Amino acid sequence: MPDILLRNVPPEMKRQIEDLAHGHKRSISSQAKVLLERALSQAIRPERARGAGGLGTRLKSLVSQEDWTDDFIPPRDHSDRAPPDFE
Repeated sequence: MPDILLRNVPPEMKRQIEDLAHGHKRSISSQAKVLLERALSQAIRPERARGAGGLGTRLKSLVSQEDWTDDFIPPRDHSDRAPPDFE
């Protein structure tokens, strides 16, 4: 697995990571990885930034253009089928 070396970490930041690691019974390296994973999962990617469209724009992109209307309701299945048998 590749390594990352962080240089010039401020002493206060290092102390905070050490305190968190101690509180969670992890090594400093493991705690740093957890913090990086959290930060990356919460990061706003440029293509998902507000300027690129919000939730409504992304939801609309999931429906094909020919199916898009303001009152889109998927057709209901009216086929006759036997009632479920739970035995």
